[in-house]
Amino acid sequence: MPINISIFETGSTRVRPSLMTQPPGNVLLRRIRFLADRGFTDPIPIFAFLIEHPEGNFMFDLGETPRCNQPGYYNWWQIGQYCVSVDIKPDQGLGDQLRARGIDPQNDIKAVILSHLHSDHAGGLPDVYGKPEIYTSQAHWNAFKSPFHATIEGANPKAWPKGFQPSILKPDGPAIGPWTTSYPITTDGKIVAVDTPGHVPGHVSIIIFDEDITYLLVGDAAYSLDLLDKELVDGINTEPLVALDSQRKIKEFCRGRDVVVLPSHEYDSVRRLKTKEVYRPT
Repeated sequence: MPINISIFETGSTRVRPSLMTQPPGNVLLRRIRFLADRGFTDPIPIFAFLIEHPEGNFMFDLGETPRCNQPGYYNWWQIGQYCVSVDIKPDQGLGDQLRARGIDPQNDIKAVILSHLHSDHAGGLPDVYGKPEIYTSQAHWNAFKSPFHATIEGANPKAWPKGFQPSILKPDGPAIGPWTTSYPITTDGKIVAVDTPGHVPGHVSIIIFDEDITYLLVGDAAYSLDLLDKELVDGINTEPLVALDSQRKIKEFCRGRDVVVLPSHEYDSVRRLKTKEVYRPT
């Protein structure tokens, strides 16, 4: 039985150009450049992914929420909110979109795998919190379980469901390509997570082995295939060289097989999914 992947656009965002990419270097200087930057990029999408598998429905990331533009949603001192501009309509929240597809966010989702807890990837947490298991890597939760530190690093713990604590992915899967271990998501091994840190500690991506092709959902390990191909990492992460290593592992994996790579912030991901366009690293 084939696996079906659907993309949900939970609004779009415009960001400071220096957030998209800066050369590796001093972390403080890279963030100062970001804060001093002016102007915004063209809109980029905020995607969440539904993976329909014989064992159940799985979500990879939860997108943004329409609540993000309400006064008081962020702490006033959370500087990053002033450097992005989110456009999301009231009906673009993940819960509303799932229900429009006939999917109950509480009862019809088996598990959620979060690439990381930044607000544009975890905004839909209140929509699904309850029955579905919600997973992050141990390294990511170690880095983001402190509400203050998570807020400084771009998450919004004050919007998480009360008492939220994720389940932890178990790194007991086999080696896959350049990754020495993996995190099994389904018992048949068709959906696995792999470590792609750098954007944040403990960031994970998802590999889906379908009948005739492989899909790689990279979250924020690469904002676009062009940036991935040129090995240009995002502009304000704390570990740019680790992020670069993750990009190189993604490219190495894609050299050995036919892989459709789907970044979470590139409109072309919709077309690539539909046409099964294979990524050929240069």
